[in-house]
Amino acid sequence: MRIEDGIIRQLKAMGYHKLDIRINTMDVFYRSSDLGTEIILVLRVISGNEISPDEYRLLLNNIKKRFYESGFVDIFMMGLILTAIPERARRLYLDQEDHIIVDLWDRRLIIYESQSPYFNGLIPELEKIIHDNNYSTGLEDKEYGQVYDSHNHKIKWVSLFNTIFIVANIIIYIFVHHTNIFGDSIHALQKGALSWYMIKEEGEFYRLITSMFIHSDFEHLMNNMLVLFFVGDNLERAAGKIKYLIIYFGSGIIAGISSISYNMIKDRWVLSVGASGAIFGIVGAMGYMLLINKGRLEDISGRQIILFTIFSLYGGIANANIDNVAHIGGFIGGIILALILCNKKVRTITKKHNIKGQS
Repeated sequence: MRIEDGIIRQLKAMGYHKLDIRINTMDVFYRSSDLGTEIILVLRVISGNEISPDEYRLLLNNIKKRFYESGFVDIFMMGLILTAIPERARRLYLDQEDHIIVDLWDRRLIIYESQSPYFNGLIPELEKIIHDNNYSTGLEDKEYGQVYDSHNHKIKWVSLFNTIFIVANIIIYIFVHHTNIFGDSIHALQKGALSWYMIKEEGEFYRLITSMFIHSDFEHLMNNMLVLFFVGDNLERAAGKIKYLIIYFGSGIIAGISSISYNMIKDRWVLSVGASGAIFGIVGAMGYMLLINKGRLEDISGRQIILFTIFSLYGGIANANIDNVAHIGGFIGGIILALILCNKKVRTITKKHNIKGQS
């Protein structure tokens, strides 16, 4: 018997009635009491991309509307989301409803701390089922779709914006250093680099953005892109695409403003290029998210973030050509933006022994 079947059987044992909706990807259960009507939507999004957040929101609203029109009042609703790739399924989280993600791959529950206590009585029963080896995950069933590669490993989704940033940086590097599209390399670097004088006196504010996509040499590019590949990918999956986009550009702009302000005060005429200010913002944001999630998130740990930050700042101190003010400004900017945008702690309940991917 699958975990899903066990959950459905438990809901029926708790007095929930199944609504006849005849849709393969979902089931709706409800029960009424003196406190109101409880509705649980069991949604199968095994690969995580079967439904968009807007479609999910519309679905919940339509279900509630149907119950209201049938005379039910004081409705409490929860989405019980079954998935093999929770990194995708997390984007379905909506503030106005309760949600529990059942990670079938790692046999764990993912529950947001901001969730109301109304359905807390269901959580222990769900834990018993997902930790009971008599229940299979069901991921080998054809109806669940393909979530494995040829080596039977779980397929991970590619982070869209992070990948776009890496590709864009590489393409721009090639254009600047190996073609004459933007003129010769020196002219292109000077035209797009950070310069407090050109921004303050000439109003060339575009430099706050263009400087983030220009690199002085191949080593500079590769060092930044390797860090972005590992850290940015994790943050985009954890925070979501839009928040990641805001953190990346926001941190990069804050880093640029920090750099030009410092150089203006010191009356230093320097040009700065590189994505490292934005990348340090990504590191700062990831550090904040690790802090509120008890030291580990996805494939990266707090220790890795701390070591990276220490070594990077040390490398900057040892190298006079590194813009440490931009690094520090970006890092602090990333923390502030994450504090504003990513303030929901995620509570993960996992089996304590013999569970693959256990935190």
